[in-house]
Amino acid sequence: MVLGTRYLLAAALAALCATSAAAGAPVIRKLSELNGKPYNVTYNSRSMMVGGKPVLLLSGSVHYVRSTPEVWPSIFAKMKAAGMNTVESYVFWNWHVPSLNRTKDPDYTGRGNVTLFLQLAAEADLFVIWRIGPYICAEWPGGGMPGWLRQVGPGMHPRSATEPYQDTCKSWMAQHIEVVRPFFATNGGPILMTQMENELSPSSKPAAKAYVAWLGELATQLNTGLPWIMCHGAHANDTIETCNGCDCASFVSGQAALDRPGMWSEDEQWFDRFTQGASVRGTGNVGRGVAAFVAAGGSMHNYYMFHGGTMWGNWSTTVRRTRLTPSYANTANLASDSIIYDPKYTTLANLHILLQKYAETLLHTPIAELTPPKKSTKPYFKTVKGTAGDDALTFAFNDGLNASQLTVGGKVYAMAAGSSRIFDSKLALQWYSQPTQIDGEGVPYSKAVAAPLKWRSWSNNGGGGGGARAAAGAGTWYGTSFALDASLPAAAQVSVNLTGFGQGNLFVNGVHVVYFNLADGSCAKPPGGVNGHGACLGYIQSRCGKPTQDCYHVAPEWLLKGAGAKNEMLVWSEAKLPANVTAIDPSEASVVFRQDPPQWRHVLSSSTA
Repeated sequence: MVLGTRYLLAAALAALCATSAAAGAPVIRKLSELNGKPYNVTYNSRSMMVGGKPVLLLSGSVHYVRSTPEVWPSIFAKMKAAGMNTVESYVFWNWHVPSLNRTKDPDYTGRGNVTLFLQLAAEADLFVIWRIGPYICAEWPGGGMPGWLRQVGPGMHPRSATEPYQDTCKSWMAQHIEVVRPFFATNGGPILMTQMENELSPSSKPAAKAYVAWLGELATQLNTGLPWIMCHGAHANDTIETCNGCDCASFVSGQAALDRPGMWSEDEQWFDRFTQGASVRGTGNVGRGVAAFVAAGGSMHNYYMFHGGTMWGNWSTTVRRTRLTPSYANTANLASDSIIYDPKYTTLANLHILLQKYAETLLHTPIAELTPPKKSTKPYFKTVKGTAGDDALTFAFNDGLNASQLTVGGKVYAMAAGSSRIFDSKLALQWYSQPTQIDGEGVPYSKAVAAPLKWRSWSNNGGGGGGARAAAGAGTWYGTSFALDASLPAAAQVSVNLTGFGQGNLFVNGVHVVYFNLADGSCAKPPGGVNGHGACLGYIQSRCGKPTQDCYHVAPEWLLKGAGAKNEMLVWSEAKLPANVTAIDPSEASVVFRQDPPQWRHVLSSSTA
């Protein structure tokens, strides 16, 4: 192996010591290997242990309320086909208990059907990380906390070690846990860990310390029999801290010193804001981060999001002040309509499949041997060898600002800045992050209704007659109907392109789909442009000078299909338009669809077999 002058070669790993509890033990790659029997979940400094065996958890966030039951099987199939073995979701308290009089009768219907969600995940051979809360953030109204909490009684202080919040919170969480307990690992189910609270800022204040301590006590009292995690910030002593952000490789060694596994709960692929350019985190940047984390010894990685879905209906109205688009993490591995977003999906799928293939090598190598050098402008290598009999794997990283060259096994490879390559024991190239690859806007849309839509309109002055139209205030309603083309593929996901409108609300067959805004996006610096997302790097400017989002996904459950089936569509367009929209021309609107790329369709059709 010959290195360019800009490369630092880490010394090859010596014979491995037997300090790792996982050394030499077989690994678990998927849920089905546990044969549906109850299994215990523990951990050591190297990884979570399921049934006494280490596991490399490759996970992605999918929020059940941002998708629908008809789409869940396809999402899970795509995760499995991409080499993943875990799905993660928050629990949405204010969805399930929308009012004080529902506290004894939570709503688990429709897209809140958590037992169906968990059952389908298990059938797709996926483990589950269940982030119960009670506070979840998630760019969701109230962070999932019900608006009725203040009605409970005097002295209510959410997220504090005070009454009556403690009783209300404990009652909800205990009640929910009994709903999902059949899916716990202790019952042979897919849920192998749970999360308490979310992103609590570390604080030395007595009140904050008291709340964190109480959360630790609550975790014990709830008696799940599973490890609890607390992500990104303050955590109770009997819970495991996890990392959030865009680079968590340096987090691993600190956790190992505490005899806890290195876990990355949110590898960020985030939201967009109306009037801003879209946020696209480059595939190469994401892939390089995953490779570095695993090479450093990380054993649980979760994309936030893998499929962002949609904030439908009134669940987007309360976040209008923040200008969030209803499509959440639209350029993640699966777009908001659940269609594969390439090249991200394919490039990262190849990485997941490779990492799972070498799970023994990775999990049999102690953390101390995997810690990469401190952050430097110089590129470096990291070789993992595992125990005797494990095939070696070599990770090469160029963290510098300039491209360079690398000679491995007599071949010369270009190493772009911020890139990574992975080689097998024979020094054959297995994967490249391709940071210079251009991320597109996903699969293009096609017309789902051939004929132009015929709109009718009527004014509403906000008075007289009552009802929804009067309550909406002054403005104009637009209405049309459409029948989906008979030739529409069965796997198509339908959206409405609202080009020609300004801003307002879309309704299909009586369902409030989304609030929308067609103002052009600006790619100036944040907050006026593409989301900077804190310290995250690798974001690409997209849709500059175009509406941040113009196509809005309609869940398949809300559409009427078949010969002659008519779908009724209404648009309530507010009287005041954004400054850079000069007119409304509904004739430009259309009904469109997308389906997955041809190279994946045959794989997905059999991926649940």
